[in-house]
Amino acid sequence: MILPSVRVFALGDVVLQGAPADAPGYVFSGRVLITIRVPARIQTVKVVFQTAQGGRWARLRHRDTSSDAADNVSFSDSVYSSAGEVWARGTYEFFFRIVLPGDLGETMFTAHKRVAYEVRAQLSGSVRREAVRPVAVKRMPYFGSAWEALASDMVHVSAVWRDRIEMCALGCSRVQRDGQPLRVTGVVRALEKGFCLTKVGVILEERTRCRSARSTSESHVAASRFLRAGEHGDWHGRAIVDQMAFDLELRIPPAYKIQYDVKHGPVTVSHRLAFVVAVVDQFGHGTSLRLFTPLHIMPHDCVDLHDELPAYADVQADR
Repeated sequence: MILPSVRVFALGDVVLQGAPADAPGYVFSGRVLITIRVPARIQTVKVVFQTAQGGRWARLRHRDTSSDAADNVSFSDSVYSSAGEVWARGTYEFFFRIVLPGDLGETMFTAHKRVAYEVRAQLSGSVRREAVRPVAVKRMPYFGSAWEALASDMVHVSAVWRDRIEMCALGCSRVQRDGQPLRVTGVVRALEKGFCLTKVGVILEERTRCRSARSTSESHVAASRFLRAGEHGDWHGRAIVDQMAFDLELRIPPAYKIQYDVKHGPVTVSHRLAFVVAVVDQFGHGTSLRLFTPLHIMPHDCVDLHDELPAYADVQADR
């Protein structure tokens, strides 16, 4: 028996505007394509937005195996219903529209919490078929909020180690987007003679805190970039005379290889940037120094004006 094929297409991820308490709802829309190869009796076509039930989301490792009922959601739109009409061979297209609440938890995959969603198209009748596509839920600050104002806040932080070495990091915004390059200038100044520089770089660290009966905190390096000897001039092993400045760049990982800054129940994910240098004094004693400053990883805007609009020729691409 040749079964129908079902495909579901969503118009992007769900991007909520504002905090959960005051964010407006979101209209999640898309379309379903059903290809009938042998005439079949069809009763319903239904589209469901729900908490992910399996597939690749379920295979991700997480320690929090408890079921939180508040995380289980399901919203649906019945796009076709009949007593059992026979569909002839051909391709059928249906559009769906599902209104989602503004307090949905954002998608996250951490050691303590997993929140994932999917859109599922279901066809029932003389045959039953379905198609599933993962959907991410992201959250952006509303325009004019204090959180959005952080985008114009530039990193400029400095510290002095034992009145011997001064470090400074400056130049990038405190709000960064996934998948984008992060550029920062690091400055090392010797306040005492005899220090040589052996290592220079930056680290983007992701921290996860879980406040529960057993509060825990974990951190790992999400991305790093260290200069090689001979890169950015002849600095390796040379004495620091007055000061040395370095333009450093690292690429932020794509979404869900790095988590967005998010707070979901007891779980909080945050990030910080570290400017890292290693020095050796005149007696050969080495010291590794790190200068930390907070960063915020946020989703891209809903619309990127630099993206190219689809061409009319592309309309048949998925048929």
